[in-house]
Amino acid sequence: MSQTMRKRVRLFIVLVVLSFLAGFAFDHLSPWQQPLPLTHFTFVWILGPSLVWGFQLFFLPSRWGEPIRRMYFLSAILTKSLYLVGVIIFTTLAHQGILHMQFDLSFFVHPAFHSTVGFVFLLVAFLQAISQIIRITGSRVLINFILGKYHSPVEEERIFMFLDLVGSTQLAERLGDVGVQKMITRFFFDITEPIIEFGGEIHRYVGDQVVVIWPLKQDLNILQAVRCFFAIEEKVEKISPGYEREFGAAPEFRVGLHGGPVVVSECGDFKQELVYFGNTVNTSARIEQQCKSLECSFLISGDLATRIDLPDALQAESKGIFELRGIEEGMELFTITKPS
Repeated sequence: MSQTMRKRVRLFIVLVVLSFLAGFAFDHLSPWQQPLPLTHFTFVWILGPSLVWGFQLFFLPSRWGEPIRRMYFLSAILTKSLYLVGVIIFTTLAHQGILHMQFDLSFFVHPAFHSTVGFVFLLVAFLQAISQIIRITGSRVLINFILGKYHSPVEEERIFMFLDLVGSTQLAERLGDVGVQKMITRFFFDITEPIIEFGGEIHRYVGDQVVVIWPLKQDLNILQAVRCFFAIEEKVEKISPGYEREFGAAPEFRVGLHGGPVVVSECGDFKQELVYFGNTVNTSARIEQQCKSLECSFLISGDLATRIDLPDALQAESKGIFELRGIEEGMELFTITKPS
């Protein structure tokens, strides 16, 4: 089981338990409800939440759920709402058929059913709102904002991956600004899965570039960042035919990887975000830019490359020591490849 799937399973269990407890409170406190026997209540409030959160956490992130993820916001909300209504009706019918051996459609006009539908919608909307906030900000960022960890500047160590789409200027000349932006948006959408799979946190999108970060507490995270590059490379190779048909070109990208101390702080008033300051950030960007002159798709600083033991499937090659713009001392850069 992958790391991402383990996280989804844990979150699934938490959400089902929270839904069960909320349903228990609603069942016993609502003036319209006559509390169900424990066996019946357990059946309904395990089956229903399992179908709802299973859809949200396992179906939607899969390739079958991709059409819904690509929908406009209101269209996606409507689709999810229709599914939710279907789950409520199915759960009610299953409860009747399995535990009562009957089907009575009169529940559609019963006030208890209406109140249950309203409660479930509010509960799911609340939990999905939290999930959406986490999706936008990242779980670590959200928790740190709540705890006020970075309300004052804090020095920490981070790994930075600067990933840049190659040739966007030439693509814009051929596809137009709207066409190339459509391609960039799709590209960032497609590479999200391998980034999350290897523990990366998307910090921000800047034009045709995405910045991904990892904590630098353990050397294992350096290897995870390296593996993330190859996972993205494999994903892009698989999806390239679709890009060639739609845009006339397969996406190519360059990656610079570096890590070290940074200062992290909350910035802004009405729109707040976490901002990273320091030479580590600038150096990471310069390393990515060096990829172009060296004609390679991946460069990693010697500071990181010397800290990890690569598996046999990967090998590091020094590209030399370079004077990077804005960096006082020369830095050795490595590329990592898969032996043929």
